Amino acid sequence: MSEAKTDEVRAWLNKSHHDLEAAEWLLARPKPLTTAAGFHAQQAAEKALKAYLTWQEQPFGKTHSLVALVGQCMHFEQEFATLRQAATTLTPYAVASRYPGDLPELSEEEAREAVALARQVWDFVLSRFPTSLDLP
Repeated sequence: MSEAKTDEVRAWLNKSHHDLEAAEWLLARPKPLTTAAGFHAQQAAEKALKAYLTWQEQPFGKTHSLVALVGQCMHFEQEFATLRQAATTLTPYAVASRYPGDLPELSEEEAREAVALARQVWDFVLSRFPTSLDLP
């Protein structure tokens, strides 16, 4: 893989990690911002999956559907099927959670689940890369 492609993978993973940290921080506040945490959880998972697809040199369209991205990843490793439930739960938080009336505010329990699912995706995807990449 070219150095430019490796840099692109690192960039996706750095953005993913920042979203995951933001989601965790939003929940740790005295008054948690649950819906914003759900949004950042979805974004963390999306960017991690896109990093993997970039690593595989697999083009992906402009999509927020984690279900579609997991499906693409499964072409390379069938084990990505274990992320289907996380993808299904997190996908609506990409857009619907950002506008009034589209999705009710997330409960603290739902937001904590979203962050845990994003962490699951992050850990799973990160384990697919060689340690020599010096990832976040």
